[in-house]
Amino acid sequence: MLHRVFRGRPVLRRVSFVVGYEALSVLFTVFVLSALLGHHGGESIFLAVLLSTVATGWNYIWNTIFEAIERRTAVKGRGAAARAVHAVGYEGGVLVFTIPLVAFMLGVSLIEAVMIEGGLLVFFLAFTVIYTWIFDRVFGLPDSAR
Repeated sequence: MLHRVFRGRPVLRRVSFVVGYEALSVLFTVFVLSALLGHHGGESIFLAVLLSTVATGWNYIWNTIFEAIERRTAVKGRGAAARAVHAVGYEGGVLVFTIPLVAFMLGVSLIEAVMIEGGLLVFFLAFTVIYTWIFDRVFGLPDSAR
C-alpha cells in the first residue's frame, strides 16, 4: 500500500525522504556535538540545524542528479554498489559545504573541522545506506529504479 504513495510523484518522494532523513540527522548531530564533543545548548542545536539546512539542499540536488543518471542506465533496482555510490556522492558533497561551516561556527581550525566532520561522516555513511534502504523498502523504489 505505501509503495503507491509516491508512484509518479518524484518531488513528493524526494521531499518526504529529505524531511525524515534530516530530522533524524539533527537529533544525531546534536547528540554528537553535545554529548561527545562538549558543545552544549543552543550552539549545538543551531549548528545542527544549520548543517541540516545545507545538507537538505544538497540532498535534494543529489537525489535529483542520482535519479536522472539512474533513469539513463539499463540497471534496475538498487544493489549494494548503487547504494554505496549514492551514499558516497551525497556525503562527499555535504563535506565540501560543511567543513568550512563547522570551523567557523565552532571556532576551530579547518583541520579540527575535518576531524569532527570525519567522525560524523563515518556515522552518516552507514546511516545514509540504512535509511535509504529502509525508505525504499517501506515506500518502494523510485520510478527511476524500476
